[in-house]
Amino acid sequence: MDTKKSKAKYKLAVLMDLPNASEVVLNNAIGLAKTIDGAVEVLCVKAPVDVVKSENQLSAMRTIHKDNRTTEAELQKLIQRVSDREGFPVSWKIAYGNVKNCIKDYISSKQPSIVVMGKQRTKLANFFGKGITEFVVNECGADVLIMGDDKRFHSFSNLSLGVFGNAVKEYDLDIISDLNRQTTKPTKFFSIGDSGDAPKEELKDTISYVFSEGSNALDGLTSYVSKTNTELFCISKQQSKVVLEGQVSPKEIAQRLDIPVLITK
Repeated sequence: MDTKKSKAKYKLAVLMDLPNASEVVLNNAIGLAKTIDGAVEVLCVKAPVDVVKSENQLSAMRTIHKDNRTTEAELQKLIQRVSDREGFPVSWKIAYGNVKNCIKDYISSKQPSIVVMGKQRTKLANFFGKGITEFVVNECGADVLIMGDDKRFHSFSNLSLGVFGNAVKEYDLDIISDLNRQTTKPTKFFSIGDSGDAPKEELKDTISYVFSEGSNALDGLTSYVSKTNTELFCISKQQSKVVLEGQVSPKEIAQRLDIPVLITK
């Protein structure tokens, strides 16, 4: 269903897994959209193998049609509740097929600025336990916001922003600058080694933390992100490949933190 906010600067796509959909994730996506001038759409993908139990084609089609009506009613109820409470329009789309292919096709077609996901729960064989998070981060060419472990509603206004690396590259400047403008708190840069770069002049009030290279550098960095009360951590895939030499992925860093992590392309 299309109820999009017109002329928004950013398009946010929220990936949801029914019946395990998190109202908190949607609420936080709306909070971010309000802060950076964004529009929100929910994508719910279901694999036919999880719905259809019969090999009969006609029976399978009837089952999918029935499931679609049930899913649409459940999704609409959840979205309407959050949308009404927040006073913010949210559109949605339901797709059936191979989950990874559907997500990739959707992102290719809709070109969202940011894909919003809940953190993968490794002990549950659900939507986010099938390698979906890693697939979206590595294969879909969009910025990805992975929400934290907790069930808290996060405010993206006046947040404590942390950035991995010594500086913000040109391709990440827009989103980080927009977040930086909405806060009175300094933006913190956490880096391993010293590249000699300096934070962008466009960013006001910055602090840099530099960790010596070594086997425990990343542990120290993620620990300090928590100690400094950072509320959103941004990491560039391109910069992490250079600094971490491919030994640790951005998704693994997100797993170590209990706050939202924005992984930029």
